[in-house]
Amino acid sequence: MNAMDSFKLMLDEHSSEILSMTEVQAMNATEISEALGIPIAACYRRIRLLKQAGMIREEDKAVSIGGKSVAMYRSTVESAEVVLQDGRLRVFVKANGESSSETVDLEDEPSFLHWSAQGQEMSRKTR
Repeated sequence: MNAMDSFKLMLDEHSSEILSMTEVQAMNATEISEALGIPIAACYRRIRLLKQAGMIREEDKAVSIGGKSVAMYRSTVESAEVVLQDGRLRVFVKANGESSSETVDLEDEPSFLHWSAQGQEMSRKTR
């Protein structure tokens, strides 16, 4: 997963909360689901996406109250930085011992606010 996709995933409210909660100590999906007040299926979806992105890992196994073995998850995000400069968004993410970075022109990225010199000129003319 590239830095921009990782950044977008971290913007998701539940994903960011999962990363924050599992930074200090490993937790299982049931604990995460209950702490966030979200359905277990939604929790597992976020965990799966975070695992695919290399931002969370299975650290250990524990035995549940029902006697089943459950995975304990831990954040691997070491740092994340976003810089906005000259109409470009630069994203740096270090997770799971690997660093990635990406620069995107905001005009070319439809999912973010558009940064347009032409739009700024037009807004100045209409004032």
